[in-house]
Amino acid sequence: MTLTFVHISDSHLGPTRDFTLQGQPTFPNLERAVEVINQFPDPPDFVVHTGDVSNDRSRDSYVLAADILGRLKAPIYYVNGNHDDRGWMHEYLGAPLHASDDPNRPLDYVFEVKGERFMVVDAFDPAVRQPNGQLSGQQLEWIRAETTQDGPPLTVFMHYGALPMGSPWLDEYMLILNGEALHQALMPARKRLRGVFHGHLHRSSQVVRDGITYTCAGATSIQYAWRSWDEKPKVDPAFPPSYNLVQYAANQVQVLQYGF
Repeated sequence: MTLTFVHISDSHLGPTRDFTLQGQPTFPNLERAVEVINQFPDPPDFVVHTGDVSNDRSRDSYVLAADILGRLKAPIYYVNGNHDDRGWMHEYLGAPLHASDDPNRPLDYVFEVKGERFMVVDAFDPAVRQPNGQLSGQQLEWIRAETTQDGPPLTVFMHYGALPMGSPWLDEYMLILNGEALHQALMPARKRLRGVFHGHLHRSSQVVRDGITYTCAGATSIQYAWRSWDEKPKVDPAFPPSYNLVQYAANQVQVLQYGF
């Protein structure tokens, strides 16, 4: 393998260590995830957290997050989620601000590791119905500028899913509203696009369209069952907190899901 990263998401920390989300303690879950990652015999090149570090945007939740995630032995990159606060993410977690230093601007940035290019896209839009997201026209132009030129292998990180999955509630309330526009913006780069990795759905899942794979990591907090016959999502107590281990080879992407 040429590159390895760990994909975690949706830790939903509260302001105190004993906070629970639908009965699940989120602080010790994230602690355990960090312990597991740090025990890898071969450390990953980096860890990515695809959003909802916090459950309530509280300063205290980011103080706790900095304590836990600061223990990681690998670098970590962050995506803004719909429960997150960009300013606190910058101050306590080191997430980059927009070049204007305005914490209200999207947390969009690019980084490179081992010849691979990674785009972090912030689809949180307070003007749309929550918990949907939406990309601005400027963001779509930024993505198209990347995908319409030659470059190294490309990966996109987001918080939200983009394409329908056959669950009525999820498809109406949990996706970005212009997911089809994003998909079309990515199409020119599909031969060098490793994939789109996201969270928000609290369930490990994959959608493949036109040769582009959208992969969601399960949450370190609680998991949902997204079934086509369910009117609303239900917590799935049989599905443990989890993370994905993603491994790149020259011509292959391998995603392994692990519970803990």
